[in-house]
Amino acid sequence: FGGCVTDQFALESDTATAEHDVVGFVQLITQEFRALDLSEIRGTLRLQIIVALDGSSCLLSMENSTNVKTRKLKLKEFVDTKVTWDPPPEKVAALVVLEIKDDGIGYSRLGNNGHRGWHVLRE
Repeated sequence: FGGCVTDQFALESDTATAEHDVVGFVQLITQEFRALDLSEIRGTLRLQIIVALDGSSCLLSMENSTNVKTRKLKLKEFVDTKVTWDPPPEKVAALVVLEIKDDGIGYSRLGNNGHRGWHVLRE
């Protein structure tokens, strides 16, 4: 997606440096999907969110493995306008994985480093 300032940012490695209210985030996205009449959405969304020093968000990229087309999800607008974080110590790319099933939305964060490759930081 366009519109993100990507001059310099870090990837989370062994710990999540960008923090936010996970329960609040999942509730907010659940409400958003209901408002868009996406109650039947199922599958996995992988989001790369740039978190600025002021805690604002910009959706840089995503992988959509759900049964709903990306444009219908309107995630770029949602993330950029409604998702906030605690101000991080440095500008960072948070990698968020949402697993959408019949019983709710699972949330996890990924990190990446040279020794472990891609790995789960938090579930």
